[in-house]
Amino acid sequence: MNTKLFLSNHAGSFCLLGTETKSKYEGLFFLLDGKMYKTIADFDMKKKPKAMVDELWRTIRKRNGILEHLWFAPEQPVFFYELSKETEFDLILDFKENYDNREWGRSYEIEKNDKMIVIRYNKKNDNREQKGKEYELWMAIFSPKIEYKDINKWEQKKYPEDKERNSPPYTRWVYRAGTIKAKKTAISCAKTKEEAIKTVLNAWIQKDKLAKKAAETAKAKTRTELQKAKKCAEYSLLSLRAEGGIFAGLPWFHQRWARDELISVKGILKTKPDLAKKIIFNWLEKLNSNLPGTLTEKIADSGLVFVRLQDILRKMDSQEKMFALAKIDYFLRKQKIQNRLIINEAKETWMDSIPRQGACIEIQALTLAACKLARKLKKIKKPLKIEKALKKYVIKEFWNGLYLKDRAGDDTIRPNIFIAAYVYPELLSKKQWITCFDNVLPKLWLNWGGLSTINKNDPRFCKEHTGENPKSYHNGDSWFWINNLTAIVLNKFDKKRYKDYIKQILKASTKEILKMGAIGNHCELSSAKTLKSQGCLVQAWSAATYIELVDEVKKWK
Repeated sequence: MNTKLFLSNHAGSFCLLGTETKSKYEGLFFLLDGKMYKTIADFDMKKKPKAMVDELWRTIRKRNGILEHLWFAPEQPVFFYELSKETEFDLILDFKENYDNREWGRSYEIEKNDKMIVIRYNKKNDNREQKGKEYELWMAIFSPKIEYKDINKWEQKKYPEDKERNSPPYTRWVYRAGTIKAKKTAISCAKTKEEAIKTVLNAWIQKDKLAKKAAETAKAKTRTELQKAKKCAEYSLLSLRAEGGIFAGLPWFHQRWARDELISVKGILKTKPDLAKKIIFNWLEKLNSNLPGTLTEKIADSGLVFVRLQDILRKMDSQEKMFALAKIDYFLRKQKIQNRLIINEAKETWMDSIPRQGACIEIQALTLAACKLARKLKKIKKPLKIEKALKKYVIKEFWNGLYLKDRAGDDTIRPNIFIAAYVYPELLSKKQWITCFDNVLPKLWLNWGGLSTINKNDPRFCKEHTGENPKSYHNGDSWFWINNLTAIVLNKFDKKRYKDYIKQILKASTKEILKMGAIGNHCELSSAKTLKSQGCLVQAWSAATYIELVDEVKKWK
């Protein structure tokens, strides 16, 4: 099992490394001016690390009888690579913007003295490939005593994990720059030489203070495996902080997306309440703006913002409540209605790898949840007229006496009914919900402790993850955020009846966090057939819903 280490500066920059490099998305990455750049591909000592200890803020690896300590300066573009004794290692470089896989027009210039190595990377366009943006990056590597010998060799690296997940290219030429001999080094990256040098020197001066600050953020007493996994999930979620919010996931979802943030924000509500409120109101403010790329204007489930407003209702002042009411009115007026139901366009829901246009069950529930919030803000107990009418037609079109259909006119069984139960439990009576759960769980349940994204008897069902080929994505793959959310719902409705389901989901998610993938983090999804760490290895909504699940069942041991 190729487990990996993941470290972050809690401001967008990160490091993802395995015992050996198997993906182009592994290495040392820096977020600069809103763009993600890969820099160092690996620190190569010829032999693989044999053991790894995750301390959240720092990872310790052992190889060749040497201890490697890897960590980031909090909220600074500075990475520390420290060894237990002065040792030689090869520096392998692959500077590039994360999604820029152009091979030609890459050059490195290296300056060195007895304390500093400065690397200039220049990307120019080349007629042998499609043109793109040209750019320049600078890296400074500092140590009180450092020796450097040139190797100056390009070599082709194979990426079997990328091939497995159908993510070309599967090979890339990387640059074995030289051999460094040092004990402790600090590494910074910037758009200018002056900035890179200044940043790394300032960080080195404050190294002990920065290490203490980083360690403080990871402190917590954890006696049980569940407590440890929850602490890891909390730290992982905060590790995805960047640009005033939370990235959807790393190494490749380094964007802030409304849907992902709004599902994830409850996971940080207790640890960072100010940040949580800021994120919620950020998306609320954008709900009717004309700004380009305003995601809540483009996704059908923008009603998630009203679900999250309910979580912070007691912390809202009167002016904020009036603002929320105005937004609900706008949201309801903007909805597309057909046959008295709320409809969405193709690929507009979270299941965006399949068409799924029309009236979807969770979209109806999210609209009803917005109505429910309006009632609370107005202090009205009875359902609003629009809420009462929509609920009536949803039950008529979706409820068949056994379960809720996934879409109006579509009998497919999918786990989206659990999203509906989570955001608007008033849709059905408790007895009806129990009937619904009893009928759909056996159709979706995976024996390792997860749910398929489609009925296992459906001809579209895929038991193995197909990677960037989206065939399995929402037709079989098991998403950890949905698994965790399902367990939350089951626990709320009847924890005794569904105890075994809840425990198995909790067990599988806990195992994935602590022992699989990027250790201490919760990945995106797993194949239906067997529990695996697949998709994006550090996923915000997976960690957030796990935190919420543990809080939901915290009295269990």
